[in-house]
Amino acid sequence: MTIFEKIFAEHKDEIEEYIKGVIKSAVDDIKTEFAPGDHFSYKGVEFVVLDVNEERNELFAVTANIVRTMLFSEDNCNDWRKSDVRDWLNTEFLYQIGEEDLIEQVSDLVADNGDKAYGECKDYVSLLSCDQYRKYREFIPRYKEDWVWTLTPYSCDPSYANSVRVINPSGTLYYNYAYGARGVVPACMYNLNNLKSRRQAHKV
Repeated sequence: MTIFEKIFAEHKDEIEEYIKGVIKSAVDDIKTEFAPGDHFSYKGVEFVVLDVNEERNELFAVTANIVRTMLFSEDNCNDWRKSDVRDWLNTEFLYQIGEEDLIEQVSDLVADNGDKAYGECKDYVSLLSCDQYRKYREFIPRYKEDWVWTLTPYSCDPSYANSVRVINPSGTLYYNYAYGARGVVPACMYNLNNLKSRRQAHKV
């Protein structure tokens, strides 16, 4: 047995672990692409990729966990534009993650019954609508800790303007009064190229 074979035999496990580490690091350097279902950490918050649009340079993602439990509206109003959740997400939560890599997204506030009275709303941080939940359901985690808010109103009719659609832990859509406390799962539209650069620099 040569001196090199002897050294390898004595330190076989350490050498193999080192080689695995080098290979993993090289793969991580190469892997800058994102795909639906991928998880990534952004400024301490774990996100799940729902959609990637290379042509528009956009990546749509939702948090992998509930970030807060709160009322949708103290006034029991189901209009996202006036909600306490919207205000918190686009102030305190936005301060936490910053807006430098975010793209303003336009949310469709159409009610569950098709009423379009609330129109649309533009935000850096939003919630999923029921339509988005249905579209991306296969990639969205089951939030076992609590029911979570969507931004979709049950109806825009004044008689029912206190109910908001929610997602229960099993993944079923239901409704809840706006003054109830439910989980908040932020949805963000990212600049795709910026995220790729961050991943390459091991910041994502």
